[in-house]
Amino acid sequence: MEKLPDLKQLSNEAKEALIVELWEKIQKLTAALATTDQPKLGPSPKKTSKNSSTPPSKGFKPNIQPSKIEGIKRQRSLGRAGGGRQLHPEPDQTIIAQVKNCPQCGEKVTTAGQKLQSVYEKIELPPIRPIVTRIERYGGQCACCQTEYVAPVPLGMEPGSPFGSSIQSLVTYLRYTHAISYERLSSIFGEVFGLKISEGAIANLLGKVKTSLDDQVTRRC
Repeated sequence: MEKLPDLKQLSNEAKEALIVELWEKIQKLTAALATTDQPKLGPSPKKTSKNSSTPPSKGFKPNIQPSKIEGIKRQRSLGRAGGGRQLHPEPDQTIIAQVKNCPQCGEKVTTAGQKLQSVYEKIELPPIRPIVTRIERYGGQCACCQTEYVAPVPLGMEPGSPFGSSIQSLVTYLRYTHAISYERLSSIFGEVFGLKISEGAIANLLGKVKTSLDDQVTRRC
């Protein structure tokens, strides 16, 4: 039987015969499946964040070998419990704190009688302030040929914007890498660097940087 007949057109006897025929076929198929060798399934894969609801933080990370990093701690500073920052190999300055007199009785204490108790560091940023260079450019007229002249200036010290390449680079970086607004940039330079720069000056500076970059691209093309 390739196609199921219209059951509405069948008599009761025909329906019963059809049911018996289908039942026999089902029994044969069940018996055939029972005698067929089923492929052996291997162990189920380990659950990860890719094949289950396991969060990524608990998933297996192939680039980390826990067995090698277990129990490893950073070297602690002398006199400090637990781990900490590595001491700088070349500090800018060293303060040696030694006692001259016993704090209890006032007895004089020698350097040889003292042992190093702790070593640690204090890190500070140097004061940040703009470096202002004033250019006094002289010129005149040659007494011999009457040619007017103006003294040349070092590269990067030409007339124009007072803001040098380091400020241009920092403004460009903060603007286009961190999407900081002109207003916020002006505030940052005033509060952090002690440099007053208006929003208009920032816009002109970025326009100058863009023109310079466009010229470089045009020359390369």
